[in-house]
Amino acid sequence: MKRSEIHAVLRRDLLDCALPPGTELREQELAQRFEVSKSPVREALQDLVRDGLVVVTPRQGYRASSVSMSDAHDMFAFRHVLEVAGIAESVKLASDADLARLDRFRAFSEDGWRDFVDYNCEFHCELARCSGNGRMSKATCDLIEEMDRLVRLSVSVVRGRDPQKLVEEHGQIIDAVQARNARTAVALLKAHMSAAERRYITALEWAAVKA
Repeated sequence: MKRSEIHAVLRRDLLDCALPPGTELREQELAQRFEVSKSPVREALQDLVRDGLVVVTPRQGYRASSVSMSDAHDMFAFRHVLEVAGIAESVKLASDADLARLDRFRAFSEDGWRDFVDYNCEFHCELARCSGNGRMSKATCDLIEEMDRLVRLSVSVVRGRDPQKLVEEHGQIIDAVQARNARTAVALLKAHMSAAERRYITALEWAAVKA
């Protein structure tokens, strides 16, 4: 297996929280897992350090990076700016056909929060793409992918609740965008993202109590 393939697998494991924050990553164990020498594993880990997903500590080795409250606030603040700008552009510039494609996000029929996280990520990315601004939508989708770990941590405190409430919020945002009502669309999106930030903070505090 090549360095790039090892990097891709580990990156997905980290973003999915299959390797939770703080997990120790041992070169020898990973080399055995991927049936390679330690060299491509070490190179992949160094790539993940540059991605900000792994930290290296002298005499302690590699660990999945933690996500601090400050990091979370910074990412949510940046995401607010990007998504609000994107939805305003979508209301003004998206074609009716582009906006009609959002209808597929009015329902979520899969089972489990893991499937819901994927659905939620794709909804926000598709909303960003409707802006027609390739650079902005790419930056938004890249940030959403980076925040996958936050989202997966945040839903850990809402398991057992009905995800349909969040789906209904998506439907309200879609209604406003398709009606080309920028003020309502922006207000709904801001409220939706603020609630997501509160869920993450609750999850982080809950994880700290358990630690």
